[in-house]
Amino acid sequence: MPQSAVDRTSVSPPRLTEAGDLTAHRPALPALTGVRFVAAFYVVLFHSRLPQVLEARHAHWAANFLGNGALAVVLFFLLSGMILSYTYQGQIESSRGVRRFYESRFARVWPLYVVSLLLSSLLDHTTPSPAIAVATLCMVQAWNPLNTSMAGAWNFVCWTLSTEALFYLIFPFVQRWLERRSTRLQVGTLVALLLLCVGLRTSLHGFSSGPQWLHVPLALIHVPEFLIGVCMGNLFNRQRAAGRAGPLPLPAGLWTTLAALATVVCLCFSEGWITALCAASFAALLYGLAAESSPLQRLFSTRLLLVSGQISYGVYLLQWPVKAAANLLSNHLHLSTSATFPLYIVLLLAVSAAGFFGVEEPGRKLLRSGFSRWERARGQALELRRT
Repeated sequence: MPQSAVDRTSVSPPRLTEAGDLTAHRPALPALTGVRFVAAFYVVLFHSRLPQVLEARHAHWAANFLGNGALAVVLFFLLSGMILSYTYQGQIESSRGVRRFYESRFARVWPLYVVSLLLSSLLDHTTPSPAIAVATLCMVQAWNPLNTSMAGAWNFVCWTLSTEALFYLIFPFVQRWLERRSTRLQVGTLVALLLLCVGLRTSLHGFSSGPQWLHVPLALIHVPEFLIGVCMGNLFNRQRAAGRAGPLPLPAGLWTTLAALATVVCLCFSEGWITALCAASFAALLYGLAAESSPLQRLFSTRLLLVSGQISYGVYLLQWPVKAAANLLSNHLHLSTSATFPLYIVLLLAVSAAGFFGVEEPGRKLLRSGFSRWERARGQALELRRT
């Protein structure tokens, strides 16, 4: 059901035309920046030996919790959809807006993505065949239903970026459809997608983690999780426009606290139906962190976690080549195994910070500047043709 004209006016921001202004109208949601680092570091701990060490010491709940760290990618997928819909609502209705969205996403993710691949070849000695290398550079390696192993053939964790690339491709069209629907239909779509994710246990389907569906591209499996985030972002914008402070009329912070507790409980079980519920608990947690004031919201909004959130992309993307470098350095210095892990963490944080300030930000600005120059040249060429 289409929105009423009043609804559209109340939630749609003014049209922005200057380059770089597509997202300038939205206030930041700092807690969602801080939680990105926690999720990225959770994946790092999952890829360490800590789950096995805890299991050997019979700390089963803690071992399960760290052993479920791969599920943090589901939080990333939800968060991606929510932030994109929150940020771009009303800004991608024209073909020019869609093009600028694609340019912005490419400039944001591709520079450090390529550096991570080069470092993986240099330090982790992972160089794929030319065909897989081209697919990986084009960020489509997780789209192949007949060869799911190619998704992690270069830098292992890049399969999730290939999945995100599919999300970016479909987002403008999904967003334009959703933001014109009634609130009731948006809520119904959100509930249906949550039931789909839990029922099919999509969160448990990752590269080398959980069963693979026959002839279904890995990237496609996680589309419902992204769409849940898109629904949440649209509903959140309407809630803000209506002046409501939280998702439900509950005491301040209670929603977020309950969602966080439910998330921890789900993650403390071994893989199964209970852990599949994390898609729902993650969604509730993210919505609460964005919508209401709570102790967790204030914690994730601290300066330390905000800065850490900025470098979280590098923390996630560079973990394998940095681990290889830490092992080489540890062997050279004759360090013990117990000393290698702290060295790895320090190196990872330092390299991620360097990647953010030395690659991500300069690369993004350079690419956006190039796109702007190309668009101006294209506009001038069209004007000349008209005259």
